[in-house]
Amino acid sequence: MSDSLFHPSFKDMMNDVVAAGSCCECGSCVLVCPHNVIEYIDGNPKQTAKAKADFDYCGISEGIGCDVCASVCPRLWPRENHLRDAAFGDRGSDFEGIFGSYKHIFVARTKRDDIMERAQDGGIVTALLAWALEAGKTDGAAVSAVGEDDDPCFPSPKVATSDKEIRESAGSWYTYCPNNLALEEVKEKDLRQVAFVGVPCQITPLRKMEAIDPSFLLSHKKRPQHISKQRGFLRGFRERVAFQVGLFCTEVFRPELMTERIEKEMGIPLSEVTKFNVKGEVLIYKKDGEVETLPLQEAMETYQRPACKHCADFSAELADISCGGVGTRGWTIVVLRTEKGVDVWREFEKAGLAETMPIRENRRAWNILQILARRQRNRVPELGPRSGTAAGLPQYAAKNELDHSLAQMDGSPKSPEELEGCLEAAYEDEDRPAEVVGYMAGQPIPGDPGAPPPGEKRKLPPPPAPEHGGAPPGWQPDGDES
Repeated sequence: MSDSLFHPSFKDMMNDVVAAGSCCECGSCVLVCPHNVIEYIDGNPKQTAKAKADFDYCGISEGIGCDVCASVCPRLWPRENHLRDAAFGDRGSDFEGIFGSYKHIFVARTKRDDIMERAQDGGIVTALLAWALEAGKTDGAAVSAVGEDDDPCFPSPKVATSDKEIRESAGSWYTYCPNNLALEEVKEKDLRQVAFVGVPCQITPLRKMEAIDPSFLLSHKKRPQHISKQRGFLRGFRERVAFQVGLFCTEVFRPELMTERIEKEMGIPLSEVTKFNVKGEVLIYKKDGEVETLPLQEAMETYQRPACKHCADFSAELADISCGGVGTRGWTIVVLRTEKGVDVWREFEKAGLAETMPIRENRRAWNILQILARRQRNRVPELGPRSGTAAGLPQYAAKNELDHSLAQMDGSPKSPEELEGCLEAAYEDEDRPAEVVGYMAGQPIPGDPGAPPPGEKRKLPPPPAPEHGGAPPGWQPDGDES
């Protein structure tokens, strides 16, 4: 196994993630495997290239080298809190709380009645996807949806390329769906700019595809054409994503919640369920208009996926735009995290398709966001440095990765010209990192009392004012944008 945080291997991934029980089942490792070594079987990656080999054996990894799969795994370092510098750069003008870096946070809801009819909360994600498609900003969206070939209440990855398909993807089912695998269909259809919607553990691998320095692809045995192929799988799927929308997520449930508890014990046919929601209890919406309930504590204790306990990211901290409905009824909390997210939102709101209000007008939603994000950050068991869960691990820096890669090449039989050819294949038209940049961390939320003295309960920071990012970009007291 690797002796450094850099360059995690296939063997590391299979032992420190899959065998350790922390695999989130996103399927990203299978998606980016350049050599068809692993398949997605029963929710986990499985080595199928050599039937008689050990589960953690990859001939390419242990031969010429690869490990693209491990480099994008969301359960290996760097994790969300280690990627803030690499993902967001200089955050000096941003704010930063327990739920990550952000530029703006507010609540919103769509003005489209046809979307609100199916919406989980404020319908913002569906409305945003539909607008982006109609406006030509995207040529589709990678989502989850229950289709004609799916069992009721069990969505599968879909690529929506029409307003109808986007509306049919509205709502959450609280059973896990590996949305990342929809990007294979995106590639097959040669869609160039899609919106991607996913829960935090599906957003993180996309950001790693973008942020991890490709120098790890260098090896003593590899030729430039090998590196070029592997680089194509590392970067290629992410390059087809126009923007990412991350969904707040505490956990999803095992299938038995649906098949055993709801259908058999409660006597509710899954074919009669139109959607689910969680608002202090599990809400089960039926076609006849009735709403049945189930205690949330029971659902969490009995049916929570064990892998979800290894997730520290409640609010999709690496997304361009994060959305969720905690503490709201009929509204969506919207967190704009990147410049791309701000630009997308400005154009969307300019189209007149949403109404908004500052976050301070929904203090309950703000408080619940703080509580849930902190609780989730603190629940993750420590599995060691390789997992990214140990204390004191550094921010990821591309230059450090490059330095490690070049050190690994010491004593290589390659000539300087051959090594340069390999570097050119790894980076293509990317700039190579020249130095470790000391980025400025985000500003604390104004009024945050910070960590309390020992023995005292932590006080929540107040909702930020509009001038401190607590409203949409350009927001004015009279509701007019400047």
